Amino acid sequence: MNIFRNSLFVFLAIFLTVHAEESWTRKHFISLGAGATVTHGDLEGETSIRAKDTETEETIFLPNLGSFLLPELTIGANLNQHTIALDFSYATPATNFAKGTLLVDETETSILRVGLGYRYNFFWPERFQVFAGLNYTFMHLSTEDNAFFKDEDENEKRSNATLMGNGFSLNLGVTYFIHPSISMDLHGRFRTMIFSSISSDENGTCEIDDPFVQFMEEVVLNVSYHF
Repeated sequence: MNIFRNSLFVFLAIFLTVHAEESWTRKHFISLGAGATVTHGDLEGETSIRAKDTETEETIFLPNLGSFLLPELTIGANLNQHTIALDFSYATPATNFAKGTLLVDETETSILRVGLGYRYNFFWPERFQVFAGLNYTFMHLSTEDNAFFKDEDENEKRSNATLMGNGFSLNLGVTYFIHPSISMDLHGRFRTMIFSSISSDENGTCEIDDPFVQFMEEVVLNVSYHF
């Protein structure tokens, strides 16, 4: 995924260089909001990973993400009709795993997400604007008690395991300025996440041979303060 991330940075650098002589109207902003996320793909709570060639042999069950609410903090800058932003999200929704087994079927997954994005705002500088953009995301999913192993006395133990991945989202939405310094944004996003690393308390971090793909549809409402 590094090639896609680097491509985004190169695109932004070229764009700013080409338009360096334009007259910029620059404003910074900070946003608070929340989004409803619906997911589907490999993380449906029915898949497990066997760690055999490691210090401790264990089975790690992947969470069933389903749907959840995710609060969001965004900081960024508006440069005329262009917006560059960094966003942070964190939540701990209840999730299911190991469907159809005798294992506990409900646990909690901590979701940490960091994203870097660009969007183009049509109709700038009007109060009502429509935008389209692209966002790069790193996501960290830490699930409680989903890694199963046996100690030296053959007693079954459990520990936490974490999935880590990268992805991109396409963003469409509208912005309305209710005041020159305050706006409301409604986003629709289609996100594709590829989880290629996993970490457990017993065996540390390792790469996944066949990465897991999860698709996420999101609707997000933000309130922004511009300064």
